[in-house]
Amino acid sequence: MNKFYTFALSLIFITFTLFSFTNLITYADELSSDKDIRNYYSQAMEDTDYIIFKVKVLDIEYDDTNEKRNVSLEADIRYQHLKVEILDGNHKGETLTIRHTIERIMPGYYIFKAGDTLLVRATEDDGKIETVKIQEKVRDTQVYLIVGLFVALLLIIGGLNGLKTLISLVIAVTMIFFGYIPLIIRGVNPILASLGISIPVVIITLIIISGKNIKTIVAIIGTSLGVIISGILAFVFGNFAHLTGLADDSSISLAYIPHFRNLDYKGILFGTILIGAIGAIMDVAISIASALYEINYLDKNISKKNMIISGMNIGKDMMGSMSNTLILAYVGTTLHLIILFIVYKIRFVEIINLDSIATEIIRAMAGSIGLIITIPVTVVIGTAVYKKKKA
Repeated sequence: MNKFYTFALSLIFITFTLFSFTNLITYADELSSDKDIRNYYSQAMEDTDYIIFKVKVLDIEYDDTNEKRNVSLEADIRYQHLKVEILDGNHKGETLTIRHTIERIMPGYYIFKAGDTLLVRATEDDGKIETVKIQEKVRDTQVYLIVGLFVALLLIIGGLNGLKTLISLVIAVTMIFFGYIPLIIRGVNPILASLGISIPVVIITLIIISGKNIKTIVAIIGTSLGVIISGILAFVFGNFAHLTGLADDSSISLAYIPHFRNLDYKGILFGTILIGAIGAIMDVAISIASALYEINYLDKNISKKNMIISGMNIGKDMMGSMSNTLILAYVGTTLHLIILFIVYKIRFVEIINLDSIATEIIRAMAGSIGLIITIPVTVVIGTAVYKKKKA
């Protein structure tokens, strides 16, 4: 009966969410007063006139990078002429010579050697390569290897639970990429879209990992309330602090794309706070729900008061490490900026009032507060559900 109840509850919620999204998408389209302009730029960006392929450096035909020059760093420009072979695409097997310009003043400049694999962007004219530009070093093999290592360890050490975790992770990422992001691009309110994606992700993930049982219901309710609280806090304090949602280079770049100029950047910021806090909040909720279930199973005569006390003690032990996890993750994203401030001796009052710093602080605090509040909420809900079930 409990399994059926969980499944039915999840199905009803997901159906309602999808129905709401349909209405929201229609409403967003109706609000687009410059729909024709947006469609024009969307089409123009999709009709790219360049090709991307990988090349292998066969030889360095000219290289002045090792020359000693008595010039300032600003004026020090070096060149490499790279003989390369195209590794894929319609021009596979062809060889080219590419001039690589190295501005020594630019940090992170590349000096290539024979055997390096590069990603090249080129344009064509009548099927022949016209212009070429080196984009980056090829790193996809290394990325695939570490992802493969993660998956392998997850399955080897985690076994069936590892497989469940992998499935839930794939579903969550798929929903974000093919659900949340398209909705944002189409003009749906980011906060509603974030909640509409977050709650189904929580439900699906917990059902896959923990199964359709009473513990899962408790964890779903606790996580959902924690995520909603994080969203409310982010919204209230974000508005109160007049955050713009344009605190980093990527968001600013998005604002300059003509057909994205009407996006709700502040709402997108709040959405990232919600999605970023899901994992930690879900971890706390399912751990407490499972612990309370075991306590009640081992001592069916335990009182509600003692059960709540035990649950809170468990939650307090988890609180420190999980809050640290969230806060340190957010600190890590701004570490370069913090180092820059220290080097230039920027005053604290200037730092704390910067949009980027205030954004990260509110992001970290909203997620952490939501996590902390999830503990008593899950404890109370779990105690009420488990003791009622006994009766």
